[in-house]
Order: sequence, then C-alpha cells, then structure tokens
Amino acid sequence: MKIFKNYSWNHCRSILQKSYRQVISHQKELSTSEKEQAKSQLSQLQTAIEQKDRPLASTLADRLESFCQNRLKKSWFKSAFDLFFALLVALIVATIVRQMWFELYEIPTGSMRPTFREQDHLTVSKTQFGVNAPLQTAHYYFDPTLVKRTGIVIFSGDQLPVIDSNTTFLGIFPYKKRYIKRMIGKPGDTLYFYGGKIYGIDQEGREIKELLENSTLAQLEHIPFYSFIGQVDFSKPNEIIFSQTNLPIARLQPSILGVQGEIFNGKRWIKEDLNGAKKPHDHILTLSDFWGFGNYGMTELLTKEELAKDPELSKNFKFLDDAVLYLVIRHHPSLNVDPLTLAPNAPIVGTFPKLEKSVIPLKQEHLIALMDHMYTMRFVVKDSYVKRYSQEKLPFSKNSPTLENIPDGTYEFYYGKAYKVMMGGFLKELEKDHPLYNDDPKYIQKLYNLGMVMDNSYLPSRSHPALLPMRYAYFRDQDLYLLGAAILKKDDPTLKSFLAKEEEKERTKSDYIAFKDYGAPLKDGKLDQDFINKFGLKIPEGNYYVLGDNHAMSSDSRVFGFVPEANLQGIPEFVLWPNTRFTNHGIYPTFVAPRIIVWILMGLAALIWYSVYQYRLRRPIDLSKIGGIS
Repeated sequence: MKIFKNYSWNHCRSILQKSYRQVISHQKELSTSEKEQAKSQLSQLQTAIEQKDRPLASTLADRLESFCQNRLKKSWFKSAFDLFFALLVALIVATIVRQMWFELYEIPTGSMRPTFREQDHLTVSKTQFGVNAPLQTAHYYFDPTLVKRTGIVIFSGDQLPVIDSNTTFLGIFPYKKRYIKRMIGKPGDTLYFYGGKIYGIDQEGREIKELLENSTLAQLEHIPFYSFIGQVDFSKPNEIIFSQTNLPIARLQPSILGVQGEIFNGKRWIKEDLNGAKKPHDHILTLSDFWGFGNYGMTELLTKEELAKDPELSKNFKFLDDAVLYLVIRHHPSLNVDPLTLAPNAPIVGTFPKLEKSVIPLKQEHLIALMDHMYTMRFVVKDSYVKRYSQEKLPFSKNSPTLENIPDGTYEFYYGKAYKVMMGGFLKELEKDHPLYNDDPKYIQKLYNLGMVMDNSYLPSRSHPALLPMRYAYFRDQDLYLLGAAILKKDDPTLKSFLAKEEEKERTKSDYIAFKDYGAPLKDGKLDQDFINKFGLKIPEGNYYVLGDNHAMSSDSRVFGFVPEANLQGIPEFVLWPNTRFTNHGIYPTFVAPRIIVWILMGLAALIWYSVYQYRLRRPIDLSKIGGIS
C-alpha cells in the first residue's frame, strides 16, 4: 500500500518548477503522448497549488516527480554540470563566511598554554576589528580603536619571517597560516619588561595599566626574549647582525685581527660600555640594556660534577656551599669578548653574545618548591622514551630522553599538577602516588632541564653552548622567581648569600654585572616614563606587538617582529571542545561597527537569496512551450 505524502507548499512548488524545466529540456526525447501526459500533470499540479488544495497538490507532486524520474534521465554532462555548479556556489559561500564572518579552529601547539591547550576546538570571529577581504591580507574597513591590549587575536603570517607559513585554503587557494597570540602593544606604545610583567606607556604618554591590572594575566609570565642569541643574519659578507624582535641590536665585523662588536643605541652603532652600564646612565650602552634584558636570566640545574666541567664555574667551587643541585643562571648578554683572542674562523654563534654565569646552591626544600610549581610541554611516553606531543610518530633518536617507570601515555604538568591527556584532549589529574610525582633530585633536574624541549641536546652534556633550556629566572620585589613562582624569598639565607657574593664580584671585577633585583621602572612610586622611553621597546605606527602565553614555547613578536595592521583577522570567542567556555573575558565589546556591517551584509544576502528563491518557486509555468496538442 502506498503511503500518502504530505508535502509542504514549497516542496510542491519546487517539484513543479524542477519538473517543468526537465520537461522543457527533454521534450525532444518524449513521444507526443508522453508530452501530453507531462503537460496534463504539470497543469493539474499548478491548479491544485493555486486552489490551495494541499492533499491533492501533494499527490500530484509525488506522481509528477515519479514520472520525471522514470522518463527524464539527466545526461552525465548535465549531472556533472549541476554538481560543479553546486560545489562552486558552496565554495564561494564557505570562503566568504570563513574569511569575513566566523571560522572553526583547532589549536595545534602549546604556545598559548594555559589559556588554550593542544586539541582545543574554538570558534573565531572575523568581525571584531574590521571587514576582511577574502583570501587577502587586507581589510575593506578597519577600526584600530577596537584592538584591545591583553585580548587574544588571530592574525595572518603574511609578510612575517615565519617558517612554513604557506598553506592552502579549502585545499585550493594559496594561503597563509593563521596564528593566535595575545595583544600586548599597539602602535606608539613603549614597553619595558621587569619581574615577568610588562610596564608601558602609550603614544599619548599615558601609563598602560591593563598590562599590570588585568586578572587574566595574573599567572602569566612575560619574558623579553626567546633566547639570548635571537636571530642571526650572515647575509652580508663582512658583517654579522644579531636581532631581537626582528630588529638589529648588535653586529660583528670579522677582520684579520679578530672580531669587532658594536651595539645599536637607537641612533648609531657604538662600542659596548660595560663599565658605564654599572653606573646610572640615560641611554643604551650594552645588550642587556635593551627592553629589560638585564632583568632576566636563562637557567638550568647542574650537579657538582657537571659544574666542574665548566672551567669558568669550577673556579668558584671554593666559594660555593654544598648543595643537592646548583642553579646556573646565564644573564647580562654582551659583546665583551676580547677580539684578539678569537681566530678569524672562530665559531660566532655560541661565542657571541657573551653571557655572565652565576650559581645558586639549592637545598632539597628548593627542589620540592620547584616540583610544586613545575610546568612542562605536553609530552608522549612510550617504552620510557619521551617525545613532545605531535611528534610521537617520528622515530626515536639519540636525542630522545627517557623517563623511567612512567606508563605509556600523553602527559603534561601545569602549576605543579600532573595530568594525563585522554581521548579527545580531556585531562585527568593524576594522583599524588603517580610516578610522575617524584622528589628525587635527579628526576627534578631532568624534568626542569628538559620540560620545555624534551630533547637531550639541551642537557648539560650538550655540545652546542647556545642550546639552553627554556627556563627563566627574574626578580620581583626582591624575591627570585623560577617557574613563575617566588622559589627563593628575599629573606631566604641562600638568596642573601648569593646576592652578597654577586655584589662582591661586581665590585672586584670591572667587566662583570651582577644578577640582582634592579627594581621596577618606577620613580617616587610612579611609572618612570623617561626611563621607559629611553630603554623600552617602541612599537612603530601601523604595527602591533603580540606574545604567546607560554613564553617558553612561543614563536611570537620576540622572534618574527611586529605584526602589521593588515594582518589582524579576528578573535577567538568560544571553546567548543573539550572544555566548553567563552574566551572573551569581557575585553571586547559585542556590538561593534564591523560586526554590525557584516551581519547586515549577510542578512541582505540571505534576504536577496530568499526573495529570488520564492520568486522562482511562485512564478507561473508557461505550458505553451511544451509541444503536443494545444
């Protein structure tokens, strides 16, 4: 028994129009009687629709559709053309929507931890700052006042010195990858780094308070460099340029006598003056003067035996207290190497910049404090071998570290808590008896030194001196911070002893600058704007400064430089998976001109499409175009 079909009016009209077009295009293939039958059914269905007899219209529409399916077969060319046209329309719509309105992203790396983790799926609004031009790095309209410091932005890698930024959009169009970072500096801002925080003034000379007061940044650290070496340019035959933030700050000029080194002080190249830097000064004299570099050091944990292998450090053994492990701090980069001691073919990278070295003997209580604040990259363990997440399919090598007695799986540390990463990116906090929690000094040393790189090349036995673990130290309010926490408080006898030795070393050694707390850029309790203007990082007009929340794993403006205004594409708004949440944090307003413009344009496009669709459905068919009896 045939089931009665109750079609909507639009469905009935759609069948009428579609069948009419099919009969017109195939009538040469129909016999006279078939033409008469088709014409009769079309006429009856049109009459039923006009008379609003829905049950009859549904029956006639079903009968007409069956007739066309049985008698009027599409040619392969017509079918292919219809498919191509449908795909073309879908491609155009998808391109416009994803480029100008919204898009779905998946976070591939840990550069924005803990705000975003690997495998987070989120929606991205493309309408927060402007109206984007599809498939281009440009805007039809852009409002720079809508860009908010401390907010998270999506931007294009176009024209930025980013490795492997080329890709395709929808697998068809040449395209630049999109990146996600936090907006720190706007055009005209001047920024200075101290204590893991950023102090700044805007182009009007006003203090940038949101960089210090925004609660979403409370647990984030900001470091002014990714590594002391920065970027090295060997392109010129008689000059080697060292850059930070993609800006040249030092150069070396090899000669038959050795190497001549100079720094750029904002106006001209000058010879570095370490002695001058030990006194109050009002312009850049050393590499460590740039943007607060002298407030930060790169660290690693060494045993006494490993310390003995470094000739410079072993000389200080008699001044060191016995300790479980020793924290080695490399700090105050400079060009302070005697040119005459270097052969013309001496390796440049690894020799420059010269780094001062300081050592703090750590007790077990300090190591436990490190474990209580440990963080690492996401890593995969298989048969005790360790790899960074997303590289687990690559073969193991001699540089693959091991973590004994750890079950196979994917793990991560954050704020001293260990997690196992489950299917779909969900996190399971591990019990305290899990072997990832371990107070053995050797284990803490390995996790500290390898946690952000998971590569044996960064262990103390490394052959390349430039490969330092991405572990940073700095002072804040006289406390020494490691892993984002005050591990050695100002009243700790170990820290007091260390600082006394640093002061003594600075007094007795003319070319040494101590690693100590130089204080925030304040004067009489207020921001010292004159100091920041002289030693801070100035953001050029039409450009922006962005940083990853995970400073130890983020290629950001510290590496590729400033982001041009045209590259800004939008903001993340909502994490869909695995931990559903909004990402706006109240920084960006909801109703802004670009969003309203795009919504109006999309609404008009939808209205025009619907109007055309309804017109095509409702227009009367001309049966006189079908041959047969009149």
